[in-house]
Amino acid sequence: MITHPGVDGTGLAAQLAQERLVTLELQRAILPLHDKPFDLPGLRAAMRYLPASRDSRVGGDWYITAEMPSGQVLIAIGDVGGHGLTAAAGMARLRGALAGLAITGSPPEQLLGWLNDLVHHVAPEHTASVVAGYFDPATRTLAWAQAGHPPPILVRGSTSRSLDPPHGIMLGAAKEGYHTASLALHRGDLLLLYSDGLIERRDRPLDEGLATLRTAVRGVCDPERAIAAALRALGSTDPEDDTCLVALRVL
Repeated sequence: MITHPGVDGTGLAAQLAQERLVTLELQRAILPLHDKPFDLPGLRAAMRYLPASRDSRVGGDWYITAEMPSGQVLIAIGDVGGHGLTAAAGMARLRGALAGLAITGSPPEQLLGWLNDLVHHVAPEHTASVVAGYFDPATRTLAWAQAGHPPPILVRGSTSRSLDPPHGIMLGAAKEGYHTASLALHRGDLLLLYSDGLIERRDRPLDEGLATLRTAVRGVCDPERAIAAALRALGSTDPEDDTCLVALRVL
């Protein structure tokens, strides 16, 4: 084990354990971690957050599901690069900024543009991926944008597919614009949002993990069962990264 000057192996382990504890407490204070399914306008939702299994690897995964003044539902999931307190602080900054900016009712591509500006000007040490959009319960329409994040999976009947992502690069990578895509949803559809900790492993291609995920949730339109199926197929958590899942059934 590499030690810091003046800190022996036991002391370093204690420091890492304390940082992990503080980071987890920060995440719990910011993220509403639901143990049971919960209702949103036009949606039935379930979520699961699993921290990385390595002591020093707690990171910056986050999500938002919130009713807006317009009656639409803000849906977002993101992942701040890095681990530990720095990543958790970045998570808190971006999640709070998005929640506040969304009150304006601005379209998803504008929200991500503002978040990209925030990363460049306020937190250049971070990069982050995000999916963010609005669900309109009156029309069952999803409008969404993404910044370098794995696309949601749509489960409809006995099928499952990844949504075609609109253009958008990772936050902090460059100053480029973002696009919004629109999707008409049906009663009984299920959307699964997830962080890359679910599908990414060092010993397999990313596409393989994504294909395994699509197969696992095919035909599963219950939010809790979809999350359980995903975790059975892909493992409970990646030792290198956090895992966050949000499943939404259209009512």
